[in-house]
Amino acid sequence: MREIIEQILQEEQSARSRAEQAQNQARDIVLKAKEEAKSLIQDAVNKAKDLALSKKEEAEKTFLAQKEKTLKETRDGIALSREKKEKDIPKIAGDIFSKIITIRG
Repeated sequence: MREIIEQILQEEQSARSRAEQAQNQARDIVLKAKEEAKSLIQDAVNKAKDLALSKKEEAEKTFLAQKEKTLKETRDGIALSREKKEKDIPKIAGDIFSKIITIRG
């Protein structure tokens, strides 16, 4: 009878030990999974930041290119307008001079 009780106690101790090992393994698996998830999330965040920065730089380049194009077109238009007006100055000056002469005469 005593042997049976000792055997039962040993089996009980063995079962507790196996349960504790299983619990420790489960805890380790959960910790590892959390670390992997954290790493994956951080990678995703870093990729998103890089993509956002890339898109921002691309948008800035596009904006600056459009701005330069608009400024060039405006400058070209002003230069053309100035050239036309400069060509008209002798004619206008001549017309004014003629009117002055006509008024004096």
